[in-house]
Amino acid sequence: MENTDETMRVVMAAVMMVAEYVLVLAAVLADLWSGLRKARRRGEARRSEALRRTVSKLGQYYNAMFALSVVDMMQMGVMLYLRLVCGSDVLLLPVLTVIGAIGIAVIEVKSIFEKSEEKQQKDYREAATLMLSLLRKLNDKGVIKMDEIIGKIENKQQ
Repeated sequence: MENTDETMRVVMAAVMMVAEYVLVLAAVLADLWSGLRKARRRGEARRSEALRRTVSKLGQYYNAMFALSVVDMMQMGVMLYLRLVCGSDVLLLPVLTVIGAIGIAVIEVKSIFEKSEEKQQKDYREAATLMLSLLRKLNDKGVIKMDEIIGKIENKQQ
């Protein structure tokens, strides 16, 4: 009878691990859905680039989750050994997988509640940084003269 109880504990730990993976997927899909709605409200086209980023993000999350799950399986194996051989009353719980899934879910919830304006401002800053970097490279190669451009901009502002 005790082997049945232990088998049930192992099965429940495995079910918990699988549930964590499904819940991470649900959090990522909720963020994707939220992002698509925000883009629609701003009148932006929904691009496949955003979907590719979501798939890439999900792959990174699952890689981390898998590594945590491997460590959890090792520790749960030790815990099962302690239960069966030593009679110790320790829990079979995938602690690291649960903590990792909670961390990922918190990140996704934060992303959902970010204001779309903040994301748009971040995009503008990235574009400005890229443009400035390009101008510096062109200036270094002698293609343009930034001093002249800056002077023209300052003259227009006055």
